[in-house]
Amino acid sequence: MINPREAREKAVRKAKSDLIQDAACRVFARRGFHETRLEDIAAEAGFSKASLYNYYTDKEEIFLSLAVREYRRIIEEIDGELDDSRPFLDNMKSVLFIVFTHFGEQFALILTISNFQTLSLLHAQMPRHESLKYDFEHELGQFGSCIAHLIRTAKKRGEIQTCLGSATLAGFIGGLIQRTLADWRRNGAMGDVETAVNDIVEFITSGICVEKV
Repeated sequence: MINPREAREKAVRKAKSDLIQDAACRVFARRGFHETRLEDIAAEAGFSKASLYNYYTDKEEIFLSLAVREYRRIIEEIDGELDDSRPFLDNMKSVLFIVFTHFGEQFALILTISNFQTLSLLHAQMPRHESLKYDFEHELGQFGSCIAHLIRTAKKRGEIQTCLGSATLAGFIGGLIQRTLADWRRNGAMGDVETAVNDIVEFITSGICVEKV
């Protein structure tokens, strides 16, 4: 049986951790990862810098925790939306709308997360935050697994006719998503979600129409 006091303390700690992450999300979006200081996050959250250390050891840990949280939210939303009884393309459109809409709503933060310099710096910090590294990689893998599951189900129903493996096809679709987000990042602005979804669905259904000779 859970001790009521421990449960209350755990709930309070989680609420404060979420508050810090929400504040960090706004600061990272405004200033970028490199220019953000712990005191900036503390001030935004209404904490002292000293009290912030009761929850996080450094800004890298905050950033990684925030990245894990955002990807986890996407996966949870996708899990709640998918239905194996629906046609593959209907499920695929739902997945794409969720991904692009979520990334669009957090566009400035996603720019920071996807910045190669930021990722390189974080990679150097990974040994200090091994658990978060595992969580981050796990959430990324979960996304690929969701798409691969949709493809396997569609193959069984005869909706997809190909000798390529489900994981391979899921990787291809993931690459299309990443390329779209990379274009948005390069342009410095969120693109049109519906156009992005329709373009990928069109490629999935029609490919580039190369005729065999």
